[in-house]
Amino acid sequence: MAYRFSSYTDLAAVYRLGTDYLIRHQAGAHGDVLVMTPHGGKIEKPASTIAEEIAGPDYSFYAFEGNLNKGNLFELHIPSEEFNEPLALELAAKATLVVAIHGRKDYDDIETIWMGGLDAASRQAIGKALTQAGFKIDDDPPKFRGRDAANICNRGKSGKGAQLEIPSTLRKAFTAQPEERLRLVNAVRKAIAALVTAHA
Repeated sequence: MAYRFSSYTDLAAVYRLGTDYLIRHQAGAHGDVLVMTPHGGKIEKPASTIAEEIAGPDYSFYAFEGNLNKGNLFELHIPSEEFNEPLALELAAKATLVVAIHGRKDYDDIETIWMGGLDAASRQAIGKALTQAGFKIDDDPPKFRGRDAANICNRGKSGKGAQLEIPSTLRKAFTAQPEERLRLVNAVRKAIAALVTAHA
């Protein structure tokens, strides 16, 4: 679908930070890992919750959150390849690994998490952990592959990161059944912890 804005600069000229949209972030013990969502709040629910729970106290967290009464997806969704909010870019630039959480339409597939990003090793490690936890993943999805170098998940020190595109039906289940969401959260945290240890 088409979105209203193709850059944060244009969006910020129309909407007010702190009212129409929020920017939340928190430093983690392992600041070289950033778990983030550029489409949090009411844009792609519950991406913010998932990203924040994955980050926990261990990893840095960032969320750009829509807070309008309606129309958040059209009005406040900046495409990942054009997401240039300054704090997000600053935090990503400090990170060795960036993991971005997104929501997608079902596209006739209500349960498969589409894996993306240029960091094949991290992407596949997270995908393997999700599979072991009982989730379905696609490491070569038909859309939203996150292979553009300008994608926010690829703006870290290494120039490559990972992203998860979670279908709408599964996201609704995560909201209704928090234990299902925590199953995903714990799987991703386990994978990130192993990646951090491997690169220590």
